[in-house]
Amino acid sequence: MFSIVIINWNGRKNLGGLLDKCLESVANTSYKNFEVLFVDNASTDGSYEYEKSRFDFKFLRNKENLGFVGGNNVGAKFCRGDVMVFLNNDTIVDAAWLNEPAKLFEKPEIGMVQSNLRMLENPAVPDSIGHIISAIVMPIENFFFTGEPIEPEPIFGGKGAALFIRRELFEKLGGFDEDYFYYFEESDLCWRARLLGYEVYFSPASRVLHKGGGTFKDGQILYHKVLHDKLLYHRQKNTISSMIKCYELKNLMKYLPLRLLFELNAILYLLFKKPSLALNNMKSLVWVLRNTEKLVKKRKQIQRTRIIRDEELFRRGFITRSMKLTFMYTKSRLGMFEAAK
Repeated sequence: MFSIVIINWNGRKNLGGLLDKCLESVANTSYKNFEVLFVDNASTDGSYEYEKSRFDFKFLRNKENLGFVGGNNVGAKFCRGDVMVFLNNDTIVDAAWLNEPAKLFEKPEIGMVQSNLRMLENPAVPDSIGHIISAIVMPIENFFFTGEPIEPEPIFGGKGAALFIRRELFEKLGGFDEDYFYYFEESDLCWRARLLGYEVYFSPASRVLHKGGGTFKDGQILYHKVLHDKLLYHRQKNTISSMIKCYELKNLMKYLPLRLLFELNAILYLLFKKPSLALNNMKSLVWVLRNTEKLVKKRKQIQRTRIIRDEELFRRGFITRSMKLTFMYTKSRLGMFEAAK
């Protein structure tokens, strides 16, 4: 059985009618062996009460906004299915979106699956078909350098807007790292799953339309719209944290100094462009320094239980040493953000 976890924070205010369309599309899923857990992060717009009166789902309410990570970790505790699905509330799912993942999970080596995420405004355009990471741990979307697959295939990591994971594996990994709040939390989960020997797959037939940015308004991340100060802070903090936790020592010693040099250059650049972004970048580095002991403790646990070497991930192309590709992708993303201002 699938347990579908949907996090909500002021969904009616932020999304308008899209929240209703999301829940209606899930309710009309053709694959019938599933349950839905609607986890509300202390909404104040009446969306919890309204949706509870309309749908026969399991409704949970947190006393405070725990973010994507905390909300999903709470929801996971109440799941009964063998496979959990983390689904954003700004999505519309195809009726058959669970069919192909159900077949993929018949293979015991597959631990996680990402749906085929399409842009809500233009479904011909991919929102995410999975991603790799650079050696200095910056995510690079697969569509940047490859065509769209028509058959299921392995990916390094998936996007949390529609992400499947075996419940047993999620519990083994200890869930999402709650120090992340948002950004790269799903990639960190995928990385840790891969180190335990599990495969992460992209499912092209599992089509899900995604708006992006709907939940993260009014002081939170505005995805694909504005390079928000908080986004930069969490992005740098979380990606560097995952680097410290997941890399073997030789690669950590090799690539962490390069990443720090990259960040120092970025700070100098942003000081003249947008000082607030430079400040948040510096804050992220300070957070890492202050939490080194905690990160080292997490690292020891991950390194003690891993069975896959870094070189295997490099060999399969899940982590790229190409700095050219890293800089090209970073430049293209900055161009998108500048155009959105």
